[in-house]
Amino acid sequence: MTVYEPVYRRVARLIREAIASGKYPPGELLPSEGRLAQIHEVGKDTVRDALALLRSTGEVVTVRGVGTRVREEHEVDEEPVTKGARIAARMPTEQEMHAMGLTPGVPVLVVERAGGQVVVLPADRKALVVE
Repeated sequence: MTVYEPVYRRVARLIREAIASGKYPPGELLPSEGRLAQIHEVGKDTVRDALALLRSTGEVVTVRGVGTRVREEHEVDEEPVTKGARIAARMPTEQEMHAMGLTPGVPVLVVERAGGQVVVLPADRKALVVE
């Protein structure tokens, strides 16, 4: 049985593998969205979705006007939260571990924002900052 993998997830996985292999070392800028689209033979929107996934897991950082770079090993991204948000720490599910590239023993932070939106973040790569 073949398991379907959305194209943007495949592109994210391939970029993740390139990072892990050292092709894109920590701190280095990734190729432009247009170039990544050419490399992976997909549209720019698919690349944007893949990069958004990698940003959400803390693997890359995007700076407007500069580009997207591989996160440094001990670099932590700030995640804004508003007063009243509910925050809990727990161990990730197997699916979350895989999606976020977590190593065993690393917890996730579950943030429930106003309006009920729930976000799950890797605790080793995110710092919560009250707005």
